[in-house]
Amino acid sequence: MNTLMPGYRQGASIARRPGGCVSHDAFLHQVAQVAEGIPEAGYLINLCEDRYRFMLSLCAALVRDIPTLLPPNRLASTVRDIAGRYPGSLVVTDQAERVAGLPHHRIEEPGRMTPAPGSALQVPVLADRPDAIIAFTSGSTGRSQPHPKRWTDQMLCSLRAAKRFGIGPDTSIVATVPPQHMYGLELSVFIPLATGAATHAERPFFPEDIRRALAESDAPRILVTTPVHLDACLKAGLAWPEIDRTISATAPLGEDLARAIESALATRVHEIYGCTEAGSIASRRTIECPVWQWYDGVRATDPEPERAQIEADFLPGTIPLNDRIDLIDETHFRLLGRGGDMVNIGGKRASLADLNLTLNAIPGVREGIVLIPDERDDSPGRLAAILVAPGLDRAELVARLRERIDPVFIPRRILFVDALPRNEVGKTPRQWLLELLRSEEIRRP
Repeated sequence: MNTLMPGYRQGASIARRPGGCVSHDAFLHQVAQVAEGIPEAGYLINLCEDRYRFMLSLCAALVRDIPTLLPPNRLASTVRDIAGRYPGSLVVTDQAERVAGLPHHRIEEPGRMTPAPGSALQVPVLADRPDAIIAFTSGSTGRSQPHPKRWTDQMLCSLRAAKRFGIGPDTSIVATVPPQHMYGLELSVFIPLATGAATHAERPFFPEDIRRALAESDAPRILVTTPVHLDACLKAGLAWPEIDRTISATAPLGEDLARAIESALATRVHEIYGCTEAGSIASRRTIECPVWQWYDGVRATDPEPERAQIEADFLPGTIPLNDRIDLIDETHFRLLGRGGDMVNIGGKRASLADLNLTLNAIPGVREGIVLIPDERDDSPGRLAAILVAPGLDRAELVARLRERIDPVFIPRRILFVDALPRNEVGKTPRQWLLELLRSEEIRRP
């Protein structure tokens, strides 16, 4: 399992690029060429936007035994912060843009050379260092935190995920999420390397681009995406090619949306549960029930909801979860919300997750978020809400909330916006929401 490409098959395709597919053999030859061209570095910060070039860069770094850093976004401030924590970092991109003040290396895709007929091709064996890949949390609740990954662990985890979703060497994967994100990395990069499945090089964003990428891919097809993209695809009213399974993550997926997607796209919708610390560890069929099932080999080591921890043979040790869970049996559980999800105002307690569900269930609210604008403030009425709700005003919203929740949890500050700020995987980082609130304060007379 410490080989670069456990799913290697001679003549099979690893990726679909403009103009055709790239074979496993051509990919390994290109990896060797890219590895030779990488300058000496202590770490590589991989910012490649094209998924295939990302794979080339990642695998070249593995061959060179250089750890890869995966920032949660491409903001220059984020990249500089990570480079400052890891001296000797080299930024690798497939674009001309640079991060000012940091060493830069642009990946040029080599020609698709293939070995001569009859020649032997060796899949590289890796050193399997414990920090081969260092993924960073999104930073939605603070500074991004690093989590080192061992290659063999990632391959084993990917095989468990592939087994859960029936992904094999003949499967085609189209992903709307970036490969730097743990979810996109695992489903659209690790699984192809582990199983031999083919991934689409693009990261389609608009519904027509997603439809086209799926149509270009051979069946059976897997769509790896987010609730935001699924909602857009549903509203687009397109005719879709056959999609074997649709996998969603990064945010809760409502049952109504999942049911509508299954009908409109003629697919089966599943959700993944996981985190940067552990990778994906559980899944569920959204329309069937709210219960999640651990991957094979994953087990909870503490039944207390506030102290949930897990172990697995593809994890370096016990991993604490940020979510509260209700264990049903050894293999199934319910999610109860984030560990820091509870709000205590005037001696009354409520869950932010429940408050958000209530807000988003109000007719006229397209999407909204309830948050604590200052976690140091224990005064009543401290909550805020940012929402997209054309046609609703503050008075009507408050009246509808009063019908559904205790008055102490009615947000004191309500900000109506045209759209919620979202990162590349559809999340709404807390810091961005706070900046929205601060900018609104500045605009007030």
